[in-house]
Order: sequence, then structure tokens, then C-alpha cells
Amino acid sequence: MRLILITVQFNFQGKHLKEIHTPAIQKLAENWGIVIHPLESVISSVTWRPPDIDWTKSNSDGSLSIDRAGYGAVLRNSDGKLLAAAATQESSLLSINVLEFRGILQGLKLARSLGLQKIHIESDSTTAIAWVQGKGCLPWQAFRDHFAMLSILESFDSWRASHVLCEGNQVVDYLAAWRDFPGIT
Repeated sequence: MRLILITVQFNFQGKHLKEIHTPAIQKLAENWGIVIHPLESVISSVTWRPPDIDWTKSNSDGSLSIDRAGYGAVLRNSDGKLLAAAATQESSLLSINVLEFRGILQGLKLARSLGLQKIHIESDSTTAIAWVQGKGCLPWQAFRDHFAMLSILESFDSWRASHVLCEGNQVVDYLAAWRDFPGIT
């Protein structure tokens, strides 16, 4: 007797087959009387989206490699116009989450220095966004940054924080990893 091991994932509630690896699986399901309705893949385009009118969006990111660490922030208005950008290389190798959080703080400092009042914080780090929203457990390396962030947030009329997929955060992703960024522009 020949044993054939086939990996199949079922969504039992909807009786949908998520993955069909071979035509043999299709035939096997038919023999068992199972109707297969393959789920369609949904492909969507992810791009940067401007903030609401009268708001500024601060996109931030952290970068960590074997020999360096850094973070950056980019501020743009509702027309997509670049207002400011900054990147910082970190001398000590911190966790990527702390670097992501420092990128958020850097964006907030830029926004405050420009006298902006409505800021939409966006990061591809769900952990850093959770910390901004007061959720999760901060590591000790982020305590001072967290208190600074709270103080800065009080200076804005309104703020919000949301997660964005990496593809919607590409400009600042590049900036955070740039080794020789000239500073604030």
C-alpha cells in the first residue's frame, strides 16, 4: 500500500479550500463528495495616502542591520508636499521596535518645530503604534522617549496614529537606512 501525504488547508466554517496543491487533491475531494470553492486572491495596490485637509502626516521608520541602526521621519501635507525630513544614525544597536518608536518621536519633534497643529502619525510598526496609543509594554530603553512623546502630543490640537503597510512607507524606509543623510531639510 502506498501512503500519500497531502497537505490541505480547509476553512471548515465556509467549507472553502484555501490551497489546492495538485489536481489529485481536487479529484480526492470530489470522491469524498466535497465541493471545492477556491478562495480568490485579492491583490491590492498599497501606496502612501495623503492626510486629511489641514492635517500633516508624519511617516516614520526604523532600520537595523548588522553594523548600524537608524531611524527617520518625513512630514507631508494634504497635497503631498514635503515639509521636512530627518534621519538619525544610532550609535548603539537597539531593538527595531525602539528604533521605530524613535522615528515616530523624531517626526513629532519636527512637527512641533514647524508649529503644526494636527498630526497623523503613521508607521509600519504595529508595536510602535501601539506604544503611541498607550497599549503594550514599553521596554526600559523607550521610557524617556515615551515621556517626551507624551509631552509633545499635548502641544497639538489633534493627533491620530495608525499602522501602514511597508509599501505605503517606502520613502521613509529608504531614509532610515540611508547611511549619509545630510540632516533636516
